[in-house]
This record gives sequence, structure tokens and C-alpha cells, in this order.
Amino acid sequence: MLTVPLRKRLPSTPRESGDEQPATEHSVTPAEDREWQFTAVHAEHRSDIRPLAPIDHSSPYGPQLSIDGRQVSSPGLTVQNASPSMAMAGPRLPTDELCSRALLNIIMNDYLDLIYPLVPVIHRPSFRADLASNRDLTDPDFLSIVIALAALTVGLLPTRFPVYRALAPDVAMRFETRMAMINCCVDMCMRLRTNTFWDHINLRKWAVCYLLSVGCFQTGQANRSRMLEVESMQVGRLLGLHRISDYEGLNSIETQLRKKAFWLMFYTYAHSTLLAGRQERLAFLDHTTLHEVNFEALFPLDLDDEFILKNSILNPPTPVASPSTPGTQTQPASPLGLTSGFILHSKVFLKALQEALSPGYCDWERRHSPEVRLSRLRNLLLEVRYMLDDVPGPMRQWASTGDGVNDPPRPPEGLPPISSYDGLPRPVHGAKFDANAKALPGQVEIMRANLHGTHLWVQSLLLDQIDVLLQKISQKPDSSETADSYSAALKSSWTEREDVCRQMLHLLHSMPYAHLEPNGLYLTYKVRDVGVTLLNCPYEGDERPARRAAEYMRDFTRALSRLDRSEIVNTSSLKSWVDVDRERTLR
Repeated sequence: MLTVPLRKRLPSTPRESGDEQPATEHSVTPAEDREWQFTAVHAEHRSDIRPLAPIDHSSPYGPQLSIDGRQVSSPGLTVQNASPSMAMAGPRLPTDELCSRALLNIIMNDYLDLIYPLVPVIHRPSFRADLASNRDLTDPDFLSIVIALAALTVGLLPTRFPVYRALAPDVAMRFETRMAMINCCVDMCMRLRTNTFWDHINLRKWAVCYLLSVGCFQTGQANRSRMLEVESMQVGRLLGLHRISDYEGLNSIETQLRKKAFWLMFYTYAHSTLLAGRQERLAFLDHTTLHEVNFEALFPLDLDDEFILKNSILNPPTPVASPSTPGTQTQPASPLGLTSGFILHSKVFLKALQEALSPGYCDWERRHSPEVRLSRLRNLLLEVRYMLDDVPGPMRQWASTGDGVNDPPRPPEGLPPISSYDGLPRPVHGAKFDANAKALPGQVEIMRANLHGTHLWVQSLLLDQIDVLLQKISQKPDSSETADSYSAALKSSWTEREDVCRQMLHLLHSMPYAHLEPNGLYLTYKVRDVGVTLLNCPYEGDERPARRAAEYMRDFTRALSRLDRSEIVNTSSLKSWVDVDRERTLR
């Protein structure tokens, strides 16, 4: 078992109360108290509180908690919001059954800083305001969302779980594993359901099912994840997420959230369609509804949440023109936002299913010969390979990676960007969205890992389909192709296969683990699907391509040992349930 060195944690996002509610003329916030805090709970004075270990705020990686002589990073945690509530005994809020309010705030900070770009199921300003006002006290749906987000965060960030346990002794005693804490979240959400729970549906109920499904999947609980995912599919279809006509009457925030929810569900449909090994018989879409979907209309607006209000859409700030050669004029590029990366990732999945969207896909094999299908797949592979050529600089595969701490200093405001790849908005002191802009560079790196991991995975799947068609053509009785010609065809496409594997390894080796981790087992399985194709190398063991394939396989194995943090063997591609009645019959 390889020992993974501790990685630098992305700096936590400072919180500003001005993000949601502008200060009135009667309220003045002291400068030292401007850092945004989630919780609005005021703990009464207690004399039996045991003080926590001292916290060092001088570290550039965020506040450091001293535990047994070791420094543990705890972004977003301060003495003011940690000591009173973490030691608080007895339930005071509904979420205290899971953990103290201060620890819950830290988990929510981690979600917003690291996971939200990939799973945007909430409206950031509204969520922050609701959590600060303790809406979970009166709204069971919001309480379920908070608990489900905690399950998602614990599942996707395995290196943060020891920090959570270190910060809260009661959590350490109750939850020895991530699975235990996630299962507690699932049980709490289930207990919130009443006999009339399904009489009224909304997007929040979909989000809870979806988030719990993803959280369970990260620890290897395939069956529980399956059933929760099926619930999210049903709620999504009842809400009409795939029909743009069903969006009539929704406000701007709800419309954008539902469009993002559709694409998150489309990802699950794409996985079930592209991966033949999955045993599920249910899917979010079918061939009939798929051809009725207006995909272009379902893309969300390329704006971050802070520009989307309930009844209006704000205009984004005017981008600054980049330096150009004398005598030429360059149009200023719009700053890259989180929704931009989400849309790019969705387009990769949409392109991957281009054949499934074509008329007659149900009987594709009967209607078209293997040669015709082979030609179409090769054309599709060519389109997929170069579809990201025009993405913004920070999202390109070869973009430079910063660690979020020791990045080169930015020029003063008003000066040109450092390079043509600097397409990120700069945090302006005192600006409304200062906190979001400070966290954005690390979030873009997380989205970049997700985008290119999916892009390379799709290319590998298309190459698999091409190899299968080549084998079918060579095995046809009336075909002039022979086994030797089939082997030659595999060798001719091996260069493309090797190039995909090399790019995936470059992506894994060029990015810190802190940017790969939030992608969870989804990235792990994509890496595994790409790496396992090296086992089908058509060259002899002593030939150079075969030796390179063996070296790549060793690199993939080392990378997977670092990425795969599931706590039990994941059987998502197997029949892992037991038909008890049938087993009794066979006895």
C-alpha cells in the first residue's frame, strides 16, 4: 500500500455578509468582523465547556489545529465559531444529531469551496442566507438538503474526514468511517419523511435523493446508491426536468437550478448507456423521450449564482481587454465562471451520445452495416478529440496549475493580465463577490480535472467500440478481412489508444491531489476504464509499444491506489443483490 503524502488544502473561501444582504445605513460592520460566518446561533454561557486544542492562524494553508503534536488544516474554522458550539452538549438544533453546528459550517464551507463547481444543486447566496438564519429549524426540506450535502462532502473528500473527527470528539466516537457518517445522514433524511412526503414534490426533494446516492456511491455502497438514484430519476421525471415546456411559471433561480439538475441526471443516463457492464434496467431517459429533448434550451445561463436573482438577471461586469499587438484590436474575453465549466462538461457528454441521439438508434445494428457504423464512429471520435480546442485558457489541458497558496502575485488592479491564460476575475478588496473570486482559481482546477478526465474517457470508450466493430468485420464469413488484417487494424489504432493513456497520466501527474479528490470515484473509474485497455495490447511483449504499455499500466496502478478511497469493494457493475425467495426455492 503506497503512502500518500499530505497535500496542500485549497484556502477556504472567506465569507462576507454582503454577498446576500447589503448593509443598511443603520448597520455598520467592523472591519475585523467582516469575514462571513455561516452560523447565527448564539450559545449560552457555560462553565463546563472543555477548551479545544489551540489553533494556529499563522499558517498560509488556513487555521491549523494542533492534535498530538501534528498540525491539521481546518479551513474556515476560527476560535470564535469553534470553541463554544463544538463542545456544546445536548441537542440544540436539528443538525446536532449529526454533528455540532460549528463542524457543520466547516463541512458546508468545504462543499462550497470544493464540490459545488461539480454538483451545483443550490443557489449560493440563497443557501448561505438560509443557513445563517437557521431555516432548518422550520423547513424540513432545507434541513434534508443540509444533511444530504454533508453526506456528499464526507463521501467526496476522504482526506477531510480525519480532520472532522479531530475537531469534534463526539463525531470521532460515533463515526469511525465515512460510511457510518453517511449512513447516519441517510437515516436522518428518511426519518424526516412523513406519510404525505410524496404528495408534494419539488427540486429540493430531488436533490436530497441525488446527493445521498452520490455519497453512498463514494464509499462503495452500490445497492443503496442504486435505489436512491432511482428515486431521483422518478422525481426528476415528475418535475419534467427534461421538458423545457414544464419550466413555465418558474422564477429565474428555480429555472437555472432545474436546468443544472437535468444535466446532472443526464450524466447518469450517459454512464448507463455508454457502459455496457452496468446491470441497471432503469434510466432517467429512454429512446422515445430522448429525441424530444431540446438540449440547447436546457443549458443554463452562463452566469454565476450571484447574478441570478429570483425575478431578474443581473449583467456581469464588463471584461478587461487583454494586451494585443500594436495595430491590432483584441476583443476582451469574458471571465471564466463556474457555470462555464459546468456547461463545457455537459457538452462533452452530449457529444459522446451523438449516435444515441440519431434517428433509428434502437435498431442501429440492423439498419447499418458494421462498415458504416465504423465510419461514423471514427468521424465522431475525430469530433470529440478536438472539441475542446476553443475552451478558455484556464480550462485547457495544458494550463498551468497553481497550488492555491504560492501562486505568483497578480499585478495591481487596472493593469493587463499576467498572460493570455489569465481569464479569471480578480478579487477586489471590498467587492461584493470578493469571497467567490478568491476561491475561483482552485475551483477552476477541480473543474479542469473533471472536464479532461471525462473527455479522455469518452475517447477511450469510442476506441473500444471501434475495436469491437473491427473484430466483427474480421469474423464475417463473407468478409475478405482475416485475423491478420484485424491484428493490423488494432495496431494501426493503438497509437491513438496510447496517446489517450499518455494524456490521462499527464493529467493525473500534473495536478495536485487536492484538485483531483473532489471528483471522487467518478474520476477513479474513468481512469481505470482508460488504463485497463492497455491489457489488450496487440504487440508482442518484447516490442517497444508493449514495453511502454507495461510502464503505463504500472503508472495507472500507482495513481489508482492514490485515488480509490472507497471503504468496501465497489460492485456497481455487478449483480450485488440476493434474491432471497429464489435462493430458498433452489435449496
